[in-house]
Amino acid sequence: MSAPTPRHPAVSGLYGPIFLAVFVLTTFWSPQASAQSRERGPIILQVPASTRALALGNSFALGFQDSDAVFYQPGLLSRAQGFAGSLQRYGSNSTLVTFSAGQSWLSGGVALGVQHLSYGANLTEPLHEPIPGSDILGLSADIGSLRDKGHLGASEMVVSAGYGRTVKGIRMGLVGKLIEQRFGSQRAVTTSVDLGAMASPGPITLGLAVQNLGPDMPTRGEEIPLPLRFALGATTQRAPVGPLDLSASSAVVYNVDGDVIPSVGLEVAYWPVTGRTFVARLGFRHLPEEQTGSPLTFGGAFMGDAIMLDYAYEGFDSGSPSHRFSVGWR
Repeated sequence: MSAPTPRHPAVSGLYGPIFLAVFVLTTFWSPQASAQSRERGPIILQVPASTRALALGNSFALGFQDSDAVFYQPGLLSRAQGFAGSLQRYGSNSTLVTFSAGQSWLSGGVALGVQHLSYGANLTEPLHEPIPGSDILGLSADIGSLRDKGHLGASEMVVSAGYGRTVKGIRMGLVGKLIEQRFGSQRAVTTSVDLGAMASPGPITLGLAVQNLGPDMPTRGEEIPLPLRFALGATTQRAPVGPLDLSASSAVVYNVDGDVIPSVGLEVAYWPVTGRTFVARLGFRHLPEEQTGSPLTFGGAFMGDAIMLDYAYEGFDSGSPSHRFSVGWR
């Protein structure tokens, strides 16, 4: 961060957090589906893809120049700049690595993203090759299960590329994705598309995205559908409160399997001198019943000129938590 964000009047800036509180609390009573095994494609499409978003309860902060937008909101790609890489460990057997980069191009912006997840799979049937699609669908849908030491090596990868631009005040974008899943020597590949649009009415930025539009993933005679989802997000401008700058983010995600996942996050920034910013983040999410993750997440960041260091903590109902680190350049 090369310079502090310009300050806005405190009174108007505080309307945003109040709006977000009402926006999210109305969704926390929504009924949740209770599927215990995977009914849809690779789990990598459902784990948090951004360190900052994870710390905010997986509510992606709109309105900032964040290249990780390629994983969440294609409408933000017209402003995405720089690059970032992150690493998260789920126990000793699973690793999630992500990379994203964005750049201005053709009156808009382009972005590239890569996600790679490796873990041990516990199949419902005795180990054998080839692995039936029913065995893959029988794997746990719980992200916390990635910490288990499964007996079969599995890996999933998503390569994303997108373009966004502003048309008549609406920021729109499209992201194409190549999705690969491997279990042992078995490999399955498919493609999908994400669509997004954003607008900033007053002190709040609103965004709507549709993710994972594409054909089923063919796996040994079975067709495994992708986790199609609709996401509505909102982020406030930063509001000065004494020496601090506050902003809030929220999201409501609807999965076609019936899950409604609301989340909200608060970000507090303090910059004692220009070009040196310290950030604290706190998030809350309402997870489906099959997920053992803690509803609370938190993290922080240091921004020194163009360099950014981010951290996020994700706890679970039992066992070891997961830590995520990222390094970025703007």
